[in-house]
Amino acid sequence: MEIFYKDNLYKEVLRTMSECVMILEKSGKMVALNENVEKILGIKSEFLTESSLMQLEYVNEDGSPLPYSQLPGIITLKDGIPFHDFILGINDGNKEPKWISVNSTPLKICENEEQAALVTISDITERKNMENALVQAKEEAEKANMAKSDFLSKMSHELRTPLNGILGFAQLLEIEETLNDDQRDFVQEILSGGRHLLSLINDILDLSRIETGQIKVSIEEIDLLTIINECINIVQPQANMKRISIHNQLDQWQNIFVLADPIRLKQIFLNLLDNAIKYNREGGKVMIFSYLKGNEQIIHVADTGIGLSVEEYQKVFVPFYRIEGTQEEGTGIGLSLVKQLVQLMGGKISVTSQKGIGSDFFFSLPLPNELKAVMRWGEEVGLTEKNIRKEDDYRLLYIEDNESNLNLVRKIMKSQPSYTLLSARTGKEGLEMAANEKVDLVLLDLNLPDIHGYEIFDRLKTIKQTKDIAVIAVSANALPQDIQYTLDKGFDNYVTKPFNVREFLTIIIETLNSTINQNIPIDEILSTGPHGEEAVSAKTLQLSLKDLKKLKEKNYKAAIAMHYTENDFSTAIIRGLKDTFEKMGIEVVAVTDAQFKPEKQISDIEIIMAKKPDVIVSLPVDPVATAPAFKKAAEAGIKLIFMDSMPEGLEFGKDYVSVVSSDNYGNGIFAAEIMGKELIGKGKIGVIFHNVDFFVNNQRVEAFETTIKEKYPNIKIVARSGITTPYDAEKAASGMLAKNPDLDGIFAIWDEPAERALAAARKAGKTDIVISTVDLGSNAAYQIASGGNVKGLGAQLPYENGVAQAIIAGYSLLGKEVAPFYVVPAMKVTKENVLKVWKLAYRQDAPYAIQKYF
Repeated sequence: MEIFYKDNLYKEVLRTMSECVMILEKSGKMVALNENVEKILGIKSEFLTESSLMQLEYVNEDGSPLPYSQLPGIITLKDGIPFHDFILGINDGNKEPKWISVNSTPLKICENEEQAALVTISDITERKNMENALVQAKEEAEKANMAKSDFLSKMSHELRTPLNGILGFAQLLEIEETLNDDQRDFVQEILSGGRHLLSLINDILDLSRIETGQIKVSIEEIDLLTIINECINIVQPQANMKRISIHNQLDQWQNIFVLADPIRLKQIFLNLLDNAIKYNREGGKVMIFSYLKGNEQIIHVADTGIGLSVEEYQKVFVPFYRIEGTQEEGTGIGLSLVKQLVQLMGGKISVTSQKGIGSDFFFSLPLPNELKAVMRWGEEVGLTEKNIRKEDDYRLLYIEDNESNLNLVRKIMKSQPSYTLLSARTGKEGLEMAANEKVDLVLLDLNLPDIHGYEIFDRLKTIKQTKDIAVIAVSANALPQDIQYTLDKGFDNYVTKPFNVREFLTIIIETLNSTINQNIPIDEILSTGPHGEEAVSAKTLQLSLKDLKKLKEKNYKAAIAMHYTENDFSTAIIRGLKDTFEKMGIEVVAVTDAQFKPEKQISDIEIIMAKKPDVIVSLPVDPVATAPAFKKAAEAGIKLIFMDSMPEGLEFGKDYVSVVSSDNYGNGIFAAEIMGKELIGKGKIGVIFHNVDFFVNNQRVEAFETTIKEKYPNIKIVARSGITTPYDAEKAASGMLAKNPDLDGIFAIWDEPAERALAAARKAGKTDIVISTVDLGSNAAYQIASGGNVKGLGAQLPYENGVAQAIIAGYSLLGKEVAPFYVVPAMKVTKENVLKVWKLAYRQDAPYAIQKYF
């Protein structure tokens, strides 16, 4: 019974298969295991023999004849070699061959029997024809594109010949002395129009050359500053006519080298500067600045002009697009050309802008190999997957009725694991999917059978669930006026069919980046330096392989003079410094702990100087008392880098290199916001501040108190008490609570005073008091995780502070330019993100005592 059941089961499975399945035996016997042999090969099962198979004509994929002896099944039968997805054609008398895919596997039917072959055959004619159609369409599109570009190129050349005569004779008239004023004005109009036309012809010619691959860039190592200065000199007269000042903020930098084609890079700058002047206001500004980011140099050309809307960020790079509301001449070719030239040189270009405020165009260029970063601030920070949005979250919806186009995009997306593609065949279906599925971007065919693409776009923008989805128009219409009309409606981008696959993917990436990520806030640094210096982000700090090689050759020495080392913050800074110095080949010869005593730190500095370090990194205990000791070290030629504070009277660039801190003002704001939320905007609080004049602590308190007063007017600060050491905080808090038994909350200047304030509250029976602070110590983190009285805080990133200080030390030893004040971003900490921030702050997982609450 069981054998009968299995036999029937196998037969039923074989019957339902779409493939033809057969067994070939060495004796010449052939057995069809299902009925598809007739459907696929045109041979009835009962007539399946070697002779019937030999009568068919077989061809390879390239059309060449394929002998019967070379069929996969025959080779498997003879030599035991298996085949998978072997594609061949069968000529059965029709004009076009039938295409099949063959799998063959060696098989033994019974023990000691001769070799056999199990063969499965699939009919792939439809798939093959579609692939051939796509290849043919691509070839035809390329021919059409080449023809268009060739036409543009020839027309451009043809137009230059008569234009040469127009400009030439106009220039002769310009120097003619007998002309009257009106005639001179007429000549200037001819020259102005002719030169403008020549510029447009040159741009069109360059675009056509790029599209046909005729423009080849010659990449070499070039001095960026030299190119920029040349371009500024060229456009300066144009800027002077509108009283526009050009601020080249690269003047302070030396030896900024990039990999680029010098002629094409000059063309890029001239285009960007021309636009920055053309679309600027009278008396406006143009700013040029640059910085390193990863292994690229980022160059900005910013202006104070009319600006763009967010919706125009990508449109301005589409050929023939004109900026909304402008009366300036042009065809919209310039920025499209700039984008393609930047990409030819291995870079990317983007823009940020505000209407009526100005625009900032910025692009990247690769660095020479020896200048690429091998160490940068924040390089080893690990975030858990749930905290990072991965690209594979991106879901694309393609609304398209043409099956061939749908299949093409499906095949393209198979090579892009970062995207999930959804598809709809009608406008109605597409609208329903956009509203019910999580979609990041819509690719919208404009000519659909039921609803026009413009109407679909309008509906998407009026529905709450879909109004923020980015939309790219996909159309065979390539007329400039239609592209302009579509972009003016609010589409994020426009792709013309047939499209270049690489360009298509680039447009998708750029559109996603400009729409999905445009509202992600960049950490704003609110702190200023000890003397009001503007903060520079630590994210700009990095060292190249060439830099490290130079540092390691010198065998430099460094010392660390701490104010106190017995807390999480200090030990993390020391680890960050030591780890980074080790990578730089710099020996750490001393680490001292002043235990909050100025006299002890003065003694520490003398002991350190005896070890002859090249660099001292320190957090001064007292800015006044310790100043002479640090001044003496500076006079001995030791490079000084300070953290969080600096001694009085020392001069930047002469006595010390730089100061590194966290965004303490930002952290003070975070502490206030946590207090305000926990008290629901109402109550009485006390503030425990630091009596010593540290600008970082002053900024924390100022930020906290200002935020409370401005954002939470019903929270009153009824008590303030200063401390000199963290041990004073318990007494300060006890005094506050004795005078104000109805106190609802306490802000303490850092985590250790917060712990002692909490101890005082417990002794006073205030179990419900809310405490906020700055610095993520283990006890504060435990309180946050367990739902204790410390509800949250503003956190520094101490390990990253140490990394930044060490890299700045390397800058100083290499003679590189250094800013006076660098800042590491602030972090708001609550129970929801305490584990993540701990990982960021200390480069290690939180202790089990904290993790156990999650």
